[in-house]
Amino acid sequence: MNYDSLHDMRQRIEMYFDNELDDKSCQSLLAKVKTDPRCSKLFKKEKNFREYIKTNVKRSTVSADLIQNIKNSIRVV
Repeated sequence: MNYDSLHDMRQRIEMYFDNELDDKSCQSLLAKVKTDPRCSKLFKKEKNFREYIKTNVKRSTVSADLIQNIKNSIRVV
């Protein structure tokens, strides 16, 4: 895997956290994270950001009635 640019590193790291990389690409990225301080910093930053989002952003909930009403409306059309 070639990590020539900062943009490419960011993209690969995002793909890693989105489970979009194959095993070989994951191993290559993790090896790069261990040996390249720049890549390690980006990796940690993305990991921390995603953990913050999971911890602090709450999804709104909707009632089962609302969901059913929407489904019924879609069926009518």
